[in-house]
Amino acid sequence: MKKRNRYKTEEGLRFECVSGCTKCCAIPGFIFVHEKEIPGMADFFGMETDEFMKKYIKKYFGDVHRLNCPDDDPCMFLSEKGCSIYPVRPIQCRSFPFWPENISNVDNWENLKKLCPGIGRGRLFTVDEITDIAAEVSFGPFLC
Repeated sequence: MKKRNRYKTEEGLRFECVSGCTKCCAIPGFIFVHEKEIPGMADFFGMETDEFMKKYIKKYFGDVHRLNCPDDDPCMFLSEKGCSIYPVRPIQCRSFPFWPENISNVDNWENLKKLCPGIGRGRLFTVDEITDIAAEVSFGPFLC
């Protein structure tokens, strides 16, 4: 079955994180974490899963949790040097900017370019790759 192309392009979209840029991490709002991601995050800190959850996680809905930081502050793991949990960052973070709401139409993507200097640069992601990335993050609050 052929995947539907929502991006108004046959070629795909270019994206590359710009070194030193943390604009996406500084946007206030919930950072969602799927239950299956939590053990790896706990291991990264050398903590038991339950201990990590008490300190850093709030239950949200079903298998979806969120980081325990005020929703009007940037991510609690954002440091001056960037993401302090980069190797185990949640899928929400790893999949940026290819979130369903960002790629659902051309206007959303064009508006995001004003925030993200990596959009339009770097490697070309094919429509199939973008669709797969968006599908990976399409759980809980990201259902499209």
